[in-house]
Amino acid sequence: EKHHSYKDLPLRVAEIGLVHRHELSGVLSGLFRARAFHQDDAHIFMTPDQIENEILEVLRLTERIYETFGLGFHLELSTRPQKSIGTDSQWEITTKGLQSALNTYGRDYKTNKGDGA
Repeated sequence: EKHHSYKDLPLRVAEIGLVHRHELSGVLSGLFRARAFHQDDAHIFMTPDQIENEILEVLRLTERIYETFGLGFHLELSTRPQKSIGTDSQWEITTKGLQSALNTYGRDYKTNKGDGA
């Protein structure tokens, strides 16, 4: 186990894990009935000034993967909901970084005001 410093940022972490869930009763088909499945998960820990570049890299990676399989995608930016954690300043910095990345990426995107998580 290695300890990390802010000097190591950005820190990219990914895993594929087995998830067990007791899903909704009454659902007859699809993944809603799955008790166990593998799920990929990824997180990027970064400083505010790294947001635009890191998001651009994720967008480019996503595009390469989707194009490989002949899939399309659309982009949406969901902004701060009424109930949220974090300060106004943190949300403003992060939202501006995301918007800047999307604008630099150059594809159309939809903004969902107040629909963020």
